[in-house]
Amino acid sequence: MQTAIKTLEDLFYEKILLYQDLVECLKKEHDVLINTDVDALWKIAHAKQSIAARIETLRGKMLTALSEAAIDHRPDAVSFDLAHVYSLIPRMHRERFKKAYLSLVNLKGEIQRRSQENRLFIDECLNFLDELIGIIADTGKPKDVYTNGRVSRGRGKANLLLHREV
Repeated sequence: MQTAIKTLEDLFYEKILLYQDLVECLKKEHDVLINTDVDALWKIAHAKQSIAARIETLRGKMLTALSEAAIDHRPDAVSFDLAHVYSLIPRMHRERFKKAYLSLVNLKGEIQRRSQENRLFIDECLNFLDELIGIIADTGKPKDVYTNGRVSRGRGKANLLLHREV
């Protein structure tokens, strides 16, 4: 059991390193989004996928270590919950995990915050581009379709950039 607990502790610290790598990726992603470097954005997306795959593998290893320590747990890595894993560790060993567990909780919160910031930034940029295209296409007000005394006003909002009546 001691070996399995030590393995589990090592896996906690390995997970900290992966979460730190993910935080760094999200920081770079923010900078790349601001600079609109699409090639770098693809590289970062690939790096994030790689880190996520390694985290999934690590979850499986943690579940295996729990099984080896004869600690009853939920058998699937899909519903993996670090707080649940921490609560399953015997009380006499839990103090060794406390610092790592708290670090993981903080890193997870930072990852969620940075990820949400990046998504909001992308949404704001897309909304800006949508408004800009609307201004360029002048879709905000109906235009006269006919002139020379015969005027027919368009009904509704039509995207004049993509559609013109003759």
